[in-house]
Amino acid sequence: MNKATPLFTKSLFNQGLSCPTKLFYSKNEQYANQQEGDSFMEALAKGGFQVGEMSKFKYCNDPYREKITVDTLNYEDALRITNEKLQASTDAVIAEGAFRFGNLFIRADIIVRDGNTIKLIEVKSKSISKDDVFIKKNKPVTSWQPYLYDIAFQTYVLEKALPQFKIRPYLLLINKDAVAHRDGLNQLFKVSKDSKGRTKVVVGENVTAADIGDFDLLREVPLREVIDILNVIPVPNENVPVEHSRLTEFIPWAESLYISKIRHWCKPSMRCKKCTFKKGKSTKKCGFSECWANHEWSELGKLSASQFKEPMVTELWMGLGGASISKNVMLQNVPFISMLKPEALRPASEHGAVRLGMSPFERRKYQIEANKLKTSSYIFYRDDFLTQKSEWNYPYNMIDFETSTVALPYFKGTAPYETVAFQFSHHIMYEDGRVVHHNDFISWKEGEYPNIEFVRALKDSLESNDGSIFRYAAHENTVLNKIKEDIALLKPTDADELLAFINEITQEKIDKSQIRYGWRNMIDMAELVRSFYYSPYAGGSNSIKQILPAIINDCPDVGTRFSDENLYGRLKHYSSRNFDNHTWITEETKRDPYKTLPSLTEFDGIQDIELFDDLGEVADGSAAMTAYNKLQWSFISENERVVLKDALLRYCELDTLAMVMIMQGFIALDSRIYYQINN
Repeated sequence: MNKATPLFTKSLFNQGLSCPTKLFYSKNEQYANQQEGDSFMEALAKGGFQVGEMSKFKYCNDPYREKITVDTLNYEDALRITNEKLQASTDAVIAEGAFRFGNLFIRADIIVRDGNTIKLIEVKSKSISKDDVFIKKNKPVTSWQPYLYDIAFQTYVLEKALPQFKIRPYLLLINKDAVAHRDGLNQLFKVSKDSKGRTKVVVGENVTAADIGDFDLLREVPLREVIDILNVIPVPNENVPVEHSRLTEFIPWAESLYISKIRHWCKPSMRCKKCTFKKGKSTKKCGFSECWANHEWSELGKLSASQFKEPMVTELWMGLGGASISKNVMLQNVPFISMLKPEALRPASEHGAVRLGMSPFERRKYQIEANKLKTSSYIFYRDDFLTQKSEWNYPYNMIDFETSTVALPYFKGTAPYETVAFQFSHHIMYEDGRVVHHNDFISWKEGEYPNIEFVRALKDSLESNDGSIFRYAAHENTVLNKIKEDIALLKPTDADELLAFINEITQEKIDKSQIRYGWRNMIDMAELVRSFYYSPYAGGSNSIKQILPAIINDCPDVGTRFSDENLYGRLKHYSSRNFDNHTWITEETKRDPYKTLPSLTEFDGIQDIELFDDLGEVADGSAAMTAYNKLQWSFISENERVVLKDALLRYCELDTLAMVMIMQGFIALDSRIYYQINN
């Protein structure tokens, strides 16, 4: 095989299915590519590598588990080795086997030959329950659509490549209705890296299928009937010509687009927001801009790619009712936020509605008007904020959780993707201006189930005062309500006290018409942001990572205070549990305290830097979860474990300090409500 021969792989098929235009930009060195969804990090965070390795034990005898894997990345060698294994036995089992038909190429997770029949098994770390269905009203269910078309493409290639065999396609999924029957299942599959830096899963030499014993966690789902339906209905993309809309016609059409380097223009949509072929800071061409420049816009006609410099409609904040808002945005047929007519985006439910703070519609109006006027001035509903604030009690308690949800359970009796609450941070804001990092908690020992101890520590920490409690978004509320199930299962001696505490600080939907509110129910700061504050500096985002720099920009007092290199020093108004001294706002980091966190590689004690190269500064929740998972199932030394623990403590402390900064900004901001929208 000529190494230069282009191959149409599963990933290219998936790209083409989402947007045929991407096939022109993909692997085209002239165009910037910001990478579409970090599948590596997702697999690492969720435990997908371990699921793949465990599946090998399910389908082969223990002594042959390693021998069934086609490990080479070389296409020619992979095809040759796969063919040899397939022909060697009528009951062959092959993992990561390679198959080719023309330019179509796949690596199959697992192939099981039974005479003239082949089971094609695609292993996914997605969970399935007994109530899940794949097809409704002769259409694939949206949440399952990518997985179904993934295995459908592989089936198509395998049937073409091996016409002498009957192909039986399956998905191997995580069975959400099963529970682990042993502790430490996840720890059986250790993550490491080989000599070439590739991630691999290492299983102990003496581990057998009997040792694992939890194969009911893996559910094999036959998909022949589903794929037969997919083969005769149009693929889910309105940009595909009718004559190529059936799957069996779409595959060769998409292949020809890629091989021939033909650009099939697609109509712009709000889905383009996730396009990875954006210029960013690259010096290469911008595929996104070229696509939008090719479109015929109302009043503007076609534009040049260089004209797409101001904020696009894809950056408009959606809020609730995102699907209908997106549709109405695109119906206006304009590319820039500044050109939108806000009244056309008003939901019927908001006509005449009275509420405290700004409505989602008003928030979108402010974003549109800020772009029209090219203003950087913020909007703040100070009077409404103060009305809300009057219901709170000092001291203010800011809390943040870090959690892990992995496919293979860590502990006996728990189901896949159970929430493991491994860390919290707790800042206290006093009325006299003092800010104290009061407490934190982290579970970092291998094989330790933290949830009960986590709640005990949180209870002790929050019961140090009776002030109001704040979270950012719904995560903390969801986690605590989930831990109630653990308490019921494990029955600790203080179960009643722990359950009462959780009910005091949470809210919970009882049925369609009833919600339980605890007397000290946590206050959602994200909702405060949505209701009272809009800053052009944050664009259309309300995430804490964007709102924090916005507050620092809009409220000079906060910026000055946290630029003090002696914040934890002479005045003693601020205390930290993890920083002896730290300057949170510097000229170099441009109002973003998260960029001041030290990189893991700056700590002493790192023996295998490459093991941490996907974590960087542990500066977001996904990286924090991955860091915790590495504490559980990686080959790392005690020093390296301490490094990860310290990095996690620093990261989580900043999350609650960020909440303090935002609250201080709200208290200090002047009232601004003056945009008048001209439709």
